[in-house]
Amino acid sequence: MELDDVVPEPQYVTRQARTIPAPPSVVWEELHRLRMTALPVSLLLSAARFLPVLLAGKGRGMSANRPFVELVPIPVLSSEPPSSVVFGGVLQAWRVAGGDQPPALDADGVRAWAEPGWVKVGMDFRLTPGDGGTTLSSETRVRAMDAATRRRFAAYWLVVGPGSTAIRWELLTAVEVRAGARTRDRPAA
Repeated sequence: MELDDVVPEPQYVTRQARTIPAPPSVVWEELHRLRMTALPVSLLLSAARFLPVLLAGKGRGMSANRPFVELVPIPVLSSEPPSSVVFGGVLQAWRVAGGDQPPALDADGVRAWAEPGWVKVGMDFRLTPGDGGTTLSSETRVRAMDAATRRRFAAYWLVVGPGSTAIRWELLTAVEVRAGARTRDRPAA
């Protein structure tokens, strides 16, 4: 599955990538094992963003002891180990308490979604093998469903976007450090 299958015409896109000197299987394992508690910047930024959500009685089960990929606020739509995981859904992220409960949608449902007052969000992690190891990349795509929502989201993204990018860079760096260490510590064959 590709992000084009979920959000083909985004209005907002962020991309980050890091080449890690490790095979895809090791990078995949570390991506899926990495807990939020190992990411201090991400933990702080996420706590600040989700405190109002928790105070509103939402977000139960959002433990920082869980792996990062389990805490992404949109569901996994496709997982193809060890090459890609794609998330997608609809949100009202700019609302202080997180907005209405989004419907459960598959990729076709997200792609077809057109209800005003929501944004469609797609995010992925891709692992591409190469000579220098594995390139771990992440892309996030967002599309607002109407002009008023686009204005609201634009104001929200102005504040939250840099933090979202920082979270992704911290995650990619942590995976690089852990996967690289595992590869260096392997006995020679």
